[in-house]
Amino acid sequence: MTWLIVVSVLLAIGIFIMFNRHALVSVGRWILHRRYNVTLSGTENLDPKRTYLIFPNHPALIDPFVLTTELYKSKVIIRPLIDESFFSNRLFKHIFMMFNAVRVPDFRRINFRPLLKVRPSLKDSARRAKELGSTVLSTLQAGGSVLLYPSGHITSTGKEEMSNRQLAHNIISNLPKNVSVIGVRMRGLYGSMWSRVNGRPAPRFTLTFVKAVLLWLPMFFWRRRKVTLHFENITEKLKSWAPEGRKAFNDLLEKWYDADLLAMGATAEPIT
Repeated sequence: MTWLIVVSVLLAIGIFIMFNRHALVSVGRWILHRRYNVTLSGTENLDPKRTYLIFPNHPALIDPFVLTTELYKSKVIIRPLIDESFFSNRLFKHIFMMFNAVRVPDFRRINFRPLLKVRPSLKDSARRAKELGSTVLSTLQAGGSVLLYPSGHITSTGKEEMSNRQLAHNIISNLPKNVSVIGVRMRGLYGSMWSRVNGRPAPRFTLTFVKAVLLWLPMFFWRRRKVTLHFENITEKLKSWAPEGRKAFNDLLEKWYDADLLAMGATAEPIT
């Protein structure tokens, strides 16, 4: 009888957490902090009453979860842009829907490892790609903060590579007046199991998630990985760069992300 009561209580707690956003984020942040020693700087630039477009670099698959939970702690609620493949998993779909996540179409069909059972057509993906910018802008205009990765992919070299991406430039060129852009420089996750360290293929999310869960308890006895997040209001910088064209805009944004590395004489984030 005792074990039945214990199981029932744990099940009730689990259901409550899974259907309560605040509880889910709080538990998620606690779990992440058992593995990562997170240090924040520039949080004075975050005001819960304002609308933000969050522009982070992308060192690993896990960084959206670390960033989202830290923003939530600062009472900044954002709508993340999530690749549509993850919505085919019922658990992840439920979590993403709780945060009003925006689906991102599958652009990289060749190297992508989807959970989708049916791939979207190229024509359909192209159409939704054009609509994505409008979706982000309409969300911002309505007062919703959005998390957007300008590079669109996790780094394989330890530095941001914008290439010929156009979404960030297009959005900044049409940025609503009431929106501020917060650049986020994240360090410490490149080299983890969630990263593409040394150019290896992108880790499969589900398999890596299972591995992380199995390793989580022993991690109590390991040294926590040091992770830093620096927040900076770069609205005026981006607005001044946008008229110079997409290529110049992307180059300057890359330099902003890598400014701390360049200051140390490095060209890429060291593997940790």
